[in-house]
Amino acid sequence: MASRLVFFVFMLTAAVVPTSGARGKEFIVGDEAGWTLGFDYQAWAYGKKFHVGDKLVFRYYVGAHNVFKVNGTGFQNCIKPKAGEALSTGTDTIVLATPGRKWYVCGVGKHCENGMKLVIDVLPLKAQAPKPSPPAPLTYGKKFIVGDEAGWRLGFDYQAWAKGKHFQVGDKLVFKYYPGAHNVFKVNGTGFQNCIRPPATEALKTGNDTIVLATPGRKWYICGVGQHCEKGMKLFLIVLPRAAKSPPAPYSTPYTMATEYFVGDDEGWKVGVNYSEWANGKVFRVGDKLVFKYGSPHNVYKVDGNGFKECKPSGDVYNNGNDTFILSEQGKKWYICGVNDHCEKGQKLVINVESDGSEPVPAPVPAPTPPKPAPVPASTPPPTQTPPSNDSYRIISSCYQIFVAAVVAMAVAAF
Repeated sequence: MASRLVFFVFMLTAAVVPTSGARGKEFIVGDEAGWTLGFDYQAWAYGKKFHVGDKLVFRYYVGAHNVFKVNGTGFQNCIKPKAGEALSTGTDTIVLATPGRKWYVCGVGKHCENGMKLVIDVLPLKAQAPKPSPPAPLTYGKKFIVGDEAGWRLGFDYQAWAKGKHFQVGDKLVFKYYPGAHNVFKVNGTGFQNCIRPPATEALKTGNDTIVLATPGRKWYICGVGQHCEKGMKLFLIVLPRAAKSPPAPYSTPYTMATEYFVGDDEGWKVGVNYSEWANGKVFRVGDKLVFKYGSPHNVYKVDGNGFKECKPSGDVYNNGNDTFILSEQGKKWYICGVNDHCEKGQKLVINVESDGSEPVPAPVPAPTPPKPAPVPASTPPPTQTPPSNDSYRIISSCYQIFVAAVVAMAVAAF
């Protein structure tokens, strides 16, 4: 009889004491990329919800990296704790035991200074999770191959490439090039304007560098090899916040096909061609291309009005025999050959670049909404029933516990 009483009490207790089958979620830091250089961990953490009991797993090659848990100051200034505090197994699991802000850095070399660090906010664990709302639609950022088929190289107008594109938080830039020939630096406005290179350790140089646009605002990128930046190998763009739902566009822009002009047509770029006659009657617009085709011994200089008039080469020389110039802005453009007296013999070209004609077209004005009819008086609606609050739930739960305790007491008294 006593064993039956124990079983009876156990079953009642199990009914009263709630159990939680919820397990902490496991986050692989960086997902497939793991814990490595050249990855934006704040972009990875963006939108994720970390709760007490969840786990962070840092995966990396042993010896290449490690993990330190630091405070806000250590995170901001990349201050590494004592070496004995480092996690270095290559599969380090950290249980998020308390709510609040948590900071992690890699303590190897200058890895932290190069962006290998993570900050997250841990939320308290709820005693009873509410009924989950329908999941929000998953939005993936768009991937932009910088320069499209041309990739990241000299002789390409990257501002013309970026024109008209909409970059948003979460999108990705991919710089494709031959490793060793170029690299990528992320700089500020002054570094972009004056081609100031950061320390060499900050260069991206894999030949397939992916940059996640994690924050809104202006972004600047340059190539730090030789004089590549000074020759135009740089990119500036503006990143917009990602809206939950894109608003309708205020206007539409007609699509205009760019025209590719081969200077001199079949004659190409050489002495003895009247390029003023060639350009006469042609309409050059923003976005169009000029292609100079020639053999040795010629070249192309882009000059100003005085350099054109006096045949004085200045600036960068283009001499690969298939030089392409994208007309990225309106106004007059001047080109000359800088070899010997070729310019004096007429090997020069001046054109006038006009707008591409993509003026904003105002969106149609919606028709006025007809006035709504006056409301018909109605009887007073019945009072809205309010669902029981958490306090009501706790009162009911307490009464239930008292009832169970009374039943147990009576059962014990019976024995």
